[in-house]
Amino acid sequence: MKAALQYLREIQTLVGEDRRKLPVLVLLFLGVSLLDLAGLGLIAPYITLVMKPEALEEGRLGELLLSLGGPTDHETLLLGLSGLLVVLFLGKAIAALGINNVIIGFAQNQQIRLRTRLMHAYQHLPYPIYLQRNSAEYVHSVQVLTRQFQTVLQQLLGTLSNALVALVILGLLLWENATALGLLVALVGSTLFAYDHLFRRRMREYGQRLNLSAREMVQAIHEGLEGFKEIRILGREAHFHQMLQRGAEGASFSERRYQLIQQAPRFLLEAVLVLFVVLLVLLTLRSDSVAENLLGTLGLFGVAAIRLMPMANQLAATLTTLRFQRDAVSRLYADFQQLSAQGSIVQLQSNAATSHFLKLQLKGASYRYPNTRQDALRNLNLEIHAGESIGLIGPSGSGKTTLVDVLLGLLEPQTGTMEYNGHPLQETLAEWRSQVAYLPQQVFLIDNTLRCNVALGEAESKIEELRLQAALRQARLSELVEQLPQGVNTILGERGVRLSGGQRQRVALARAFYHGRSVLVMDEATSSLDNETEKEIVAEIKRLKGQKTMIVIAHRLTTVQHCDRIYRLEHSKIVETGTPKDVLKFPK
Repeated sequence: MKAALQYLREIQTLVGEDRRKLPVLVLLFLGVSLLDLAGLGLIAPYITLVMKPEALEEGRLGELLLSLGGPTDHETLLLGLSGLLVVLFLGKAIAALGINNVIIGFAQNQQIRLRTRLMHAYQHLPYPIYLQRNSAEYVHSVQVLTRQFQTVLQQLLGTLSNALVALVILGLLLWENATALGLLVALVGSTLFAYDHLFRRRMREYGQRLNLSAREMVQAIHEGLEGFKEIRILGREAHFHQMLQRGAEGASFSERRYQLIQQAPRFLLEAVLVLFVVLLVLLTLRSDSVAENLLGTLGLFGVAAIRLMPMANQLAATLTTLRFQRDAVSRLYADFQQLSAQGSIVQLQSNAATSHFLKLQLKGASYRYPNTRQDALRNLNLEIHAGESIGLIGPSGSGKTTLVDVLLGLLEPQTGTMEYNGHPLQETLAEWRSQVAYLPQQVFLIDNTLRCNVALGEAESKIEELRLQAALRQARLSELVEQLPQGVNTILGERGVRLSGGQRQRVALARAFYHGRSVLVMDEATSSLDNETEKEIVAEIKRLKGQKTMIVIAHRLTTVQHCDRIYRLEHSKIVETGTPKDVLKFPK
């Protein structure tokens, strides 16, 4: 019971503020149940009237019609009841379809809301927390777990709707024949109890296995396609095929068992219904009841069973689904609990008082990655002024990448301070980010047109053409645009595969110009380029000197030879600072 209540609390938490709409849904469910009550309540009198017209004068229906002044002749009453039954059941069918549409829409909206919230939360995670998980987990949560939660919610609401209708029908059956109802409830209840008791543990295990296998599939697909070129050259496709096959087989096994077990109640309940009819006939004959009464009871219970059996089947299916998707709901709930914790999502607040970059200062900053014993940065002091070109050099593992992540505000030093224009960076992070463009070794490009890549994040209809053309000219891309088949509307392909490395770097520069960024952080931007292309980018750095503030991280010393000041890092510390002439040791 405690576990069930916890499960419901998790679902309620995930539904969020939309749970206020649930009472309205319950009222709609109640309205449909009343239509069911009216329709089924007329079944027994209708059958009796057809089989035994004289019952009109003897039964409750005749007394009711006389008191209301309604028709009492057989033919008129039969036609009236026939029309009323058709209207009631037709209205109930339309109302039931409308209710199902509302349920599906509500569950779908929850899926959309959860996917949007998760994507927003993941994009705003603190960088160290983001790095702790494989990207396949994020994809699996947004794409798969939210869909499973929608299934759970849809099943629960459908079962709640059916439960209200079932209670009304059971009340009518109790009034008509308590013995027959007791027999029906005993047969159906014991069948459902035995079914749930037999499979409850297995369903949860299958659900856990499904999610683990699905995540493995996502990872295999993502990594197998992301590293297409390297994998092809090494001839290691089989590893990712096997990884995908293992995940697919595990997911298929769990899904197959789930579907088989979920469909079983329908066949069991059909047999139970036949057993109920046989037992009811035998019990009635043993009690010497009138055959006409048996016929009316069977007619009412038969029509009621047509409504109740699908409900019982859905109840069993819902119990199976709840067990099977328990792991998915737990994972989603744990994610939202973590993401909602104070400080887990980065909240950026802009400081309107500071509009232009003037100075960035690092004082005694140290940083250590979680679960490590050594500092990645140790007692760093660094100062960057507007318009300067700063070079960061040093061997691999010296701390250059960590320093860049600190400067970008992705990592926060555990000791020391970092200030933007004289204010703590925590208070001015949005302002600092609005000034910075990041140009890594592998430029991020989307599978879209050149214009959409330059104006990244802007709706195509809102891209400013004059600003776009100016950015392309500044980045020296005008000649490339003329060579492209559709100019700026040419699709660049996934990760810009249709461009050379130097062209991709220039697209990143154009992006910085278009978005008006005054600080360019070039992180090993030329390390994968050939000598000629590197010379072009270095010339570009030299040309932009004084116009933009530049922070250049490089292995190649030629890349930073035109910088105003250079910091050399070794063993997580700045060991030398000075002009290129002082720090760089070019062979004579």
